[in-house]
Amino acid sequence: MKITRPYSKANPAAWDASARLQDNGAKWDALWCQRDKDVVSGFTVHTASRRPSGKLRIRNLIVSIFFGFSTSAASAQVTSSKVEIPVVGSKCNERVREVTSVWGDLRIPIQQIGPLSAVVLLHSNAGIVGVGDFYAKALNFAGIATLEVDSYTPRGVRNGNDWSAPVLCDRLQDAWGALSFLAKDGRFNSQQIGVAGFSSGGAVAIMVGMGVRPRRVPRQNDYLPKELVYSAHFALYPGCANIMDDRQRIRSWINPGRPQNWGTTGKPIHIVSGTADDFDFDPKVDCLRMSQEFPEIANQLSVRMIDGATHGFDWPNPPPTSYSSFAKAQTGGVVTMRYSPFDSAVTQKEMVDFFKKQ
Repeated sequence: MKITRPYSKANPAAWDASARLQDNGAKWDALWCQRDKDVVSGFTVHTASRRPSGKLRIRNLIVSIFFGFSTSAASAQVTSSKVEIPVVGSKCNERVREVTSVWGDLRIPIQQIGPLSAVVLLHSNAGIVGVGDFYAKALNFAGIATLEVDSYTPRGVRNGNDWSAPVLCDRLQDAWGALSFLAKDGRFNSQQIGVAGFSSGGAVAIMVGMGVRPRRVPRQNDYLPKELVYSAHFALYPGCANIMDDRQRIRSWINPGRPQNWGTTGKPIHIVSGTADDFDFDPKVDCLRMSQEFPEIANQLSVRMIDGATHGFDWPNPPPTSYSSFAKAQTGGVVTMRYSPFDSAVTQKEMVDFFKKQ
């Protein structure tokens, strides 16, 4: 597993760090790549300090204004349409409404030649709240099409707190359905379709990279063959503890050897999470131990930890601190969200670069 630490209070000049975990999981050998600045879509972001105060608040404001300007300009360069996405397989939760399709916002950059790369965006438990749009605009500006999937409205729910809201295994229907939908469209390169998710959507993106399919999809079929997989997976604050530590529910159907797990896809899985994400038990280490919990995906996995970032750090208007029954492997806990324009800007560029390389 590759670990990337773009910022360290102890080493403020360090922007990137790659590490190889030792067998005992307690230590790693790190190679620090030193540089004191990075260029974010033409704007130089200096890393002299980590948390905003004084000049740093001004810097964060400039970053926010700059990205708002650049992504607004990018939005004029796409055609956007609401599309119907057939789901695949079957729901896993009886109280969830059975649907044959969900909706999506398909954005295609204009003035692009040949089959396009594309990224499917999977929302959090909050639903469509503008976070996906923030990343979609940057991806579109880079010439990458996007399909933001709405898993809630077609099922008649407002958000993940509704009693009949789809859970992770239900949303696999949507994620794999979106891949199948785009792969059949000649405007897109079926070998260059990635997926990015936020919070619960990020958990789904990881599971897809692990090879977990929806219920009741036969191994031999003509709509979702085993070789049809996403080219890359980007998971933002996915609640790593939920994936690993809910052994009675989630682990019971995603573990290797279970009927829904067809074996790892072998494609890159990148996680970005914060060291202050109290959605996890221990946010500083929970995502880092995923390679030990799931050794079969260790070679696919890379993790970037953001010092001091909370859950939903890229949501400009997050809800107030409150109790979530989904936190801490669904044992429940108080979750704080705090917006960081600086971390949002850096992560937006990181996502674009990640998918451009695939």
